Amino acid sequence: MLEDFKQFLKEYRQTWNGQDAVKMAAHHSERLEVRWANDDASVSDWGFDGTEQGWVQAYLQYEGRNPTWTFQDIMIDINNQHEGVAVFWVHFEVDGEMTDVKLLFVETFRKELGEWKKIREYVENGFPV
Repeated sequence: MLEDFKQFLKEYRQTWNGQDAVKMAAHHSERLEVRWANDDASVSDWGFDGTEQGWVQAYLQYEGRNPTWTFQDIMIDINNQHEGVAVFWVHFEVDGEMTDVKLLFVETFRKELGEWKKIREYVENGFPV
């Protein structure tokens, strides 16, 4: 199960860097719960609909600027509920230049109708690169 999840995660990250919000949304469960701790210490919560809109906005914001997300894994495992869990850093590059953005992600996925779907995401923001 772990190898299957790792293969999915590789494809998921390729989709992330592919700048297609519809394909990204296809990896999310309709029961998705997201919490972002913003760099101003505020917290934002949303679900599936908000996430899809977020990807649309992010991709439009960087359209034509060759955005690239780089992933540095801390842990990838299967928990006791048979969910895939990935804990990782994300660094972000725009126009060939690394930004000062560094985020800590915890993402949890579950098989729904035979496909991995993200069910939870927690993100910490505001780390120096």
